[in-house]
Amino acid sequence: MALFTVQSSVFNAFWDICSAELFEVISEMLFYGILLVLVCFAGTILVRKQAAGGRVLLLATIMMFVFATTQLIFRVLAARKAYAVFYLAVAGEFAPESPLAREAASLNLAYNFVEDILLVTNNLFTDGILIYRCWLIWGQNLYVIIAPTIMLLLSTVLSYISAVEGDYPSANGPAIDLRIGFLLSLLTNMVLVGLTAGRIFHTRRLSIRRLDADVVRRYNTAMAMILESGAILTAWVIIYVILRSLDVPPTVWRVFRGGLAMLLNIVPTMIVVRVGLGHSINDSERTKVGTVTGSATSSSISGTRTRGGTFTQGNEKEFFGSASV
Repeated sequence: MALFTVQSSVFNAFWDICSAELFEVISEMLFYGILLVLVCFAGTILVRKQAAGGRVLLLATIMMFVFATTQLIFRVLAARKAYAVFYLAVAGEFAPESPLAREAASLNLAYNFVEDILLVTNNLFTDGILIYRCWLIWGQNLYVIIAPTIMLLLSTVLSYISAVEGDYPSANGPAIDLRIGFLLSLLTNMVLVGLTAGRIFHTRRLSIRRLDADVVRRYNTAMAMILESGAILTAWVIIYVILRSLDVPPTVWRVFRGGLAMLLNIVPTMIVVRVGLGHSINDSERTKVGTVTGSATSSSISGTRTRGGTFTQGNEKEFFGSASV
């Protein structure tokens, strides 16, 4: 049996890195298990309903699952290489000129970089769905989504740049704090949640006196889904940014970093499941709202108007229009 001798300072430094990698992997795997159950449930519901627009919803769910799975794979690969570097340090073989050390460290950095890029792309996809829902709910009004779209594109570009400069810094490259991208993305999400929930609340308020109690309950449920989903991501990102800003061990904030990658996909998948179970406004109820409010309201829960004040959109817009990421 080989015996290794290593300085305590070297051991502690590499051990802290490996512990942070391990905690992040565990966090991602736990949330990935939740996502896997939700994806199976959502897929079963969409296939059984065979509703109009179900294929689009199913494709969106599959895409989110692919994003989550790919990020988890690269997280495991990065952790594996981190432990390879740790082993080389303990075995006394870690040196800048060592081919094994260079390869392990280089691959660990590359895997982390790919996962960062995937996270930004994943956020672009899920927030894009949220913008699409907002557009539908506001009667396909492009002016409403101009500002959120610009904010999303800006946060995406800044996050891409910060990911590149954070992992592969250059002497003349722009120094952008990673937290700026997260905060701008958080602000974008809050604006979209406010626009979507506000539109549904306004429509409900104008027609509440002439609606059945069950329909009013469904409107309340739709608003609750929007606010709950926004609150989950908002709270998680705020905690992550705060911990990242404080002088805390990396094992603490890396737990929230791992969970964030999965929550971006868990929250919209939960909404698909809830809507599939009937917690939304269906076509006949939206028609009632349009007939009752007439010219007083220009959009329904699906966000599309037809002549005479009635609303007749399919289930695709029911799913996308009744809740948000």
